[in-house]
Amino acid sequence: MSKPIVSWTPERRKEYQRTYSRDRKAQYKEKGICPNCEKRPAVSGRVCCQQCLNDKKLSLKFGTAGPHRQLYADLFEKQLGLCGICGDPMRRPVLDHCHQTMIVRGLLCSNCNVGLGQFKDNVGILSSAINYITNNAGIGIMIKKR
Repeated sequence: MSKPIVSWTPERRKEYQRTYSRDRKAQYKEKGICPNCEKRPAVSGRVCCQQCLNDKKLSLKFGTAGPHRQLYADLFEKQLGLCGICGDPMRRPVLDHCHQTMIVRGLLCSNCNVGLGQFKDNVGILSSAINYITNNAGIGIMIKKR
């Protein structure tokens, strides 16, 4: 007699994946192996290995930067935690890079990063903006402050 065909609804598939993943991690924990990387032994008194613990600390500080977390950490230390443009302390730094060459320039706060993006990383447009701010005293109309 043949086995009945099991229909995989999206909910059932998710539940299977959840239990499979949970059971697999439990097996690694029992063996004393880090369940995240599944390679190195766990630190005594902890579930994860030292490298995964360090990675968790970096991801809390720099978000999900993936393989670039260490680069973030190095740049953050080199820049003393300050934005490369405005010099303000950064809570969630953004990795700035040239979109043509993909060369990393440094870390910026999100406001400065968005500003560069709005000016399309174009030096000509940025210098025009600087010229506009510096040389235009206004047309004599004062706006009331809120």
